[in-house]
Amino acid sequence: MKKGDLIMKDKVLDESKLPEVKLHIWFEKDEGVYFGHGRYELLLLISELGSLKLASEKMGISYRGAWGKIKKTEQIIGKELIHKENNKEGYKLTDFGKAFVEEFKNYYEDVTDYARERGLKMLSKIFTNMIFVYFLESLVLFESEFFL
Repeated sequence: MKKGDLIMKDKVLDESKLPEVKLHIWFEKDEGVYFGHGRYELLLLISELGSLKLASEKMGISYRGAWGKIKKTEQIIGKELIHKENNKEGYKLTDFGKAFVEEFKNYYEDVTDYARERGLKMLSKIFTNMIFVYFLESLVLFESEFFL
C-alpha cells in the first residue's frame, strides 16, 4: 500500500487507476464572462512574459481577442488588471490584478481539492457497494449450490 491509496475493508483502491477530477470554473454576469481559468492563465503569462502579444501568441489566441477579454473583465469589475507604463515597456499586472490572480488561484485550488476529495469518496462508496453486491451474489450462489 502506498500514499494516496484508499482502503476499502480488506481491499486497497489504487488512486492512480481512478479518473482524474477536471473542473472548468468561471464567474459570469449578465454582461458576460467575469473571470475564469482562461483569463487567469492569460494574466499569468502577461506577468511572466511582460507582453500581451507574447501571452496571446502562447495561448493561441489573437492579440485583439486577448485584449478584449481583459478589457471586458476590467469593465465588469471596474478596476484595471494590467497597465503599461510607457510604449517602451510591455504590460504588467496592477497590484489589484496580482491580488485578483492570487485569490482566483487559491479559490480554484480549494474547489478542485474539495471536488477531488468528494469524488474519491463517491467512487470509494460505489466500489465498496460493488464489492458488497459481489459478496452477496457469491453468497447466494454458494447457498443455492449448498441446498441443491
